[in-house]
Amino acid sequence: MSATNESASAGTSSIGEVQPQQLPSSVMARAMAPEWTQNLPPDLRSMVETKGYKTPADLAQAYAHAERAIGADKVVVPKDGVWDQQARAKLGIPERADGYHISRPSMPAGVAYDENFERSMLPVAHKLGLTPSQVQGLVDAVTSHRLGEYQSQSMAFHGREAETVAMLKAEYGQGYDAKIQQASRAVRHFGGDEVIQILNESGYGNHPALIRMMAKIGGMMTEDSLKVGRGAGAGLTADEAQVEYKKLMASEAYRRGDHPEHADVVRKVQQLFEQSFRD
Repeated sequence: MSATNESASAGTSSIGEVQPQQLPSSVMARAMAPEWTQNLPPDLRSMVETKGYKTPADLAQAYAHAERAIGADKVVVPKDGVWDQQARAKLGIPERADGYHISRPSMPAGVAYDENFERSMLPVAHKLGLTPSQVQGLVDAVTSHRLGEYQSQSMAFHGREAETVAMLKAEYGQGYDAKIQQASRAVRHFGGDEVIQILNESGYGNHPALIRMMAKIGGMMTEDSLKVGRGAGAGLTADEAQVEYKKLMASEAYRRGDHPEHADVVRKVQQLFEQSFRD
């Protein structure tokens, strides 16, 4: 027997017969797999074998469990954009608008939280189906925007105030303090606390043109004419004098002993009180 024939006979038992150890691994695995997986694509068949599913029932049960798990917290987006009650419950949307619990942002001194905005916004948010976190985010965003506006306005206000002071000091020189005092006393005499509050809140109290005008008015008036004395009180009837002294008694200057105008206002009240009995 030649070397070639010996070599051939060493690898086979007979011509055309293949030894089992020479079968491809994929063929071996398929031969050992359950019969019901034979027609599955290779990737699915591999998954079945890895998971250890023995029967089609095992695979079906696993699929049912997975579907329930995936859909447990699933919320279907409505076509009309309105959540139904089941979806609202899953999303944590309260049953009523007052069910939202808002964490109000801290506000700087002098700035009030906008309760009117919150009161009018919540019913709209509830109708639109906003979640609690979305409503809180909306409140935070609007408050932050308004605080930014307030800070910008405050900076502009103080900037204008500094400009006015510098301008009037350059204009009045050493007489600046006297002019400001004249303007202040004239405004208090003719407008009272109400007008002073309006001027302070609006910022017009720092307008140079208004200050110049009131300083001129104050400069044209004598010290006595800014008080209720003979000139100012002589033309009042008893009833008018009574109305005036009651008004002054309700003022901050009369009630506060440390107020710079307290002594003058007390004197006015006394004079008006006496005037009310002269008729």
